[in-house]
Amino acid sequence: MSSSQAWRVAVIGAGTISQRVHIPLFQKQPNTTVVAVCDVNAARAQAVAAETGVAHVYSDYETLLAEQQPDIAVVAAPNVFHKPMATAALEAGAHVLCEKPVALTYSDAQAMFATAAARQRVLTVGTHFRFTGPMQAAKAHAAAGFFGRIYAARTVWQRRNGIPGYGSWFTNRDLAGGGALLDIGVHTLDRALYIMNYPQPKRVSGVMGAEFGPRGRGLGGWGADIHSPSSGTRYDVDDLAWAQVLFEGGTVLQFQVAWAANYPENFVTEIFGTEGGARIGGQDSVELYSMLNGLEVKTETQLPPQKGSSYEQLIGNFVSRLNGDTQADIVTPEQALVHVKIVDAITRSASEGREIVL
Repeated sequence: MSSSQAWRVAVIGAGTISQRVHIPLFQKQPNTTVVAVCDVNAARAQAVAAETGVAHVYSDYETLLAEQQPDIAVVAAPNVFHKPMATAALEAGAHVLCEKPVALTYSDAQAMFATAAARQRVLTVGTHFRFTGPMQAAKAHAAAGFFGRIYAARTVWQRRNGIPGYGSWFTNRDLAGGGALLDIGVHTLDRALYIMNYPQPKRVSGVMGAEFGPRGRGLGGWGADIHSPSSGTRYDVDDLAWAQVLFEGGTVLQFQVAWAANYPENFVTEIFGTEGGARIGGQDSVELYSMLNGLEVKTETQLPPQKGSSYEQLIGNFVSRLNGDTQADIVTPEQALVHVKIVDAITRSASEGREIVL
């Protein structure tokens, strides 16, 4: 398609993240108009539309798709609705940006990408942390061969107090499907896998737990529909997931996420290669480790200029890909399926108390 293509965007699930992220960032894209928002909470959808200047408001996504026939649909509803909503949008002819996780199971994700392929539509996922300065710098070093063969990695996102939307869909298994693993875990995995070039997992061992949420502790201050711990609110998801993943070729990944912990905040991805290593921080640092003339060397990488926020770059690349730029970096079906395969296996391993062989 040419760059003159005009894109009509619909946002399904117009809560906090759509209001603050999806809608304004799509409105910044050339030849792109957000024409409709949808939320089961009609009053919230009306408020979001009024604040962002969107003309059409719906409380039923199927009606929206039928009446507006958008070119692009953003799915940002609770996780359990990702598959039906994204599938309906694809079948209606829209390209889809789905919030993570793209699906709750590997088989569901396979079915969604099969629908996208059959309809010749693009389905991608909102794992935007790959577009931060540190991640882009580390990716450039990996592409240049700095690490040699990557034989191990560790990726961690551990919050001090960060349980989102307490008592909302975030902490309700029937709507979220899970907790920290499906929320920040997918982002954390993508950071490591992006640098590792998405090797195929072979064996997965995982442990999950909920040490803080059931006691009303470790709560973050964001998310919609937050309830007080004293209200008898529902919390039946994980707030901790640790795992080890063995890939084809022998590379190993240690994975650790927690919404809350009696330990300092930690957001880091560490790469171990035969020729060099790296410690990739959240927003502001990449430390490189190597040998030079027989001596140990530590280098602080000069980060490339940021072209807006990481999410702005994700959305810009998505629109560029739709405009025909095949080099625009988006989460591909092959990459997304590796995410889901690992997350699915961690969940099964923790539930069954055994290693999962893929």
